[in-house]
Amino acid sequence: MRWILLFFMLLYNPLWGQSYGGLSIDNDLFFGKDYYYSSGIFLQYGTTKNGREKPLKNEDLFSEEKAATRRIHWTLGQQIYNPIGRYDSITTSMDYPFSGYLFLERAVSKTLKNKGVFRWSAQLGISGPGSLSEPFQNTYHKYILGLPPLSWVGQQPGNLHIGLLGQYTNYLSLGQASQFSYQIQSQWGTHSSQSSVSGGFHLGQINPMVFYSEAFHHPTKEGFGVYIGLQYRYHFQDYNLSGSLFENNSPFTLPSNSWRNTWLAGMGYQINQCQFLAVAKARSKDTPGQKYQRHQVVYLSILRQLD
Repeated sequence: MRWILLFFMLLYNPLWGQSYGGLSIDNDLFFGKDYYYSSGIFLQYGTTKNGREKPLKNEDLFSEEKAATRRIHWTLGQQIYNPIGRYDSITTSMDYPFSGYLFLERAVSKTLKNKGVFRWSAQLGISGPGSLSEPFQNTYHKYILGLPPLSWVGQQPGNLHIGLLGQYTNYLSLGQASQFSYQIQSQWGTHSSQSSVSGGFHLGQINPMVFYSEAFHHPTKEGFGVYIGLQYRYHFQDYNLSGSLFENNSPFTLPSNSWRNTWLAGMGYQINQCQFLAVAKARSKDTPGQKYQRHQVVYLSILRQLD
């Protein structure tokens, strides 16, 4: 408890700002699947900080020329992973470990003079039974899908995790309503350590930044946009597959692919201070033993200004 309180004290910053909130999910059921990266759910809250004695007016918040350049974003998230044989009672027949992760993340993003966005974040999380992934998933399967509970045999053990992440995102205008956008990112932590490069093409009225991270970077007028892109990642550590770097306490581990990539295609819509996103992801193998070359997941997000 002392470490959690210290975490909040170090990250607190009492600046004025406008707030927004929302819900995002990752799920593979949209493609008729229920394995590997099975689901993610993320509750989000953010504040546009301006460092003034008074908060910005609503019309200023949603004006790109007057928008504040600093934002604070909180995410409470849960991610769930499981094998294809999700009812297996022995680990020797499984192609992916059962693993759950519950985390709280606080991010700070700043818009630079070149319209690029620099973002850093700190994350505190817990894996294993403390993540509540097993009861959450089995309750959903029982009462929503009408399916028997998953075995959750040999799940990755419970550990407390910390992590730091930094990223830089920008775009180049190709025309009046088209851009090429890119992002460089690096994450270092006890649950995941990886670096990535992403790039893609965007067409439409909304700002392409919304396809790379959370809400309202350079808020723009109401409009629609589409995006297609590619992400390459190099993983140094993946707790979901290989367990802890410091303890040999995982009942079941698998080798982790260092190089991975994801194909991305999505659309976004912004209207009446609300933002909607839908992005399809086709992920390459996390571990060599996965049955399929690609695993498809849909990301859905809705965010709304609160004041």
